[in-house]
This record gives sequence, structure tokens and C-alpha cells, in this order.
Amino acid sequence: MSEPVQQPVSQITGQLGVLTREFRVRILNCSSSGCLVETNARLDVGTIGSLRLDIAGAEFVGEVLVVRCQNIEGAGSVYHVGAKFLWIGPPGHRTLRGAMREGAIVRAEMA
Repeated sequence: MSEPVQQPVSQITGQLGVLTREFRVRILNCSSSGCLVETNARLDVGTIGSLRLDIAGAEFVGEVLVVRCQNIEGAGSVYHVGAKFLWIGPPGHRTLRGAMREGAIVRAEMA
């Protein structure tokens, strides 16, 4: 059995890593450029994440950049988070940007 190869810390520094956390959110407002959500967790401005919404059985996904996070005074741990959609790829059928552009989410919520 061979010994595991150990790298000095100096060779590991600078490597890219991803930290994930899941939050429940309530959509307050959404457009083709971004959205305002309500959550019980504070998010730092500049945080990049993936927003996944299940609406009427259909999943919509969009990569977002947090542009503001405001604690709602008197509501305990309730935050309004403003997020801007990132243009990583074209707005397709199951992307939040595409759905907003086509009005699919509004139709799904009304169904």
C-alpha cells in the first residue's frame, strides 16, 4: 500500500474552492434583470450564487449577484436581498432570465 502524497501548504494556497449553502426564499419581485427575495439569512453583497425556483412543477435557474441585503426592522431574522442576474449564458427556456422575458413565471403563478 502506498503512502498518500502530501503537498506543502504553499502549493495548495490559491486553489479555487466552492462553498455552498441552501436557503429558502420568497420571491417579492422579479424582472428580466434581477429579483428581490426574502430570506431568513443575511447574504454579503458581492455573493454569487445560483437561484433555483420550482414554480407549478417547473424548475427555473439563474446565476445571481447579491447587490444589497437589508434586515427588515422589527421582523427578526428577515432580510430582503436584491440580486442581479449574471449573463453567463444566453437566456434559455428554463433560465430565470428567459422565463422573465417570456412571462412564463407569471403564467405559472396564475395557473
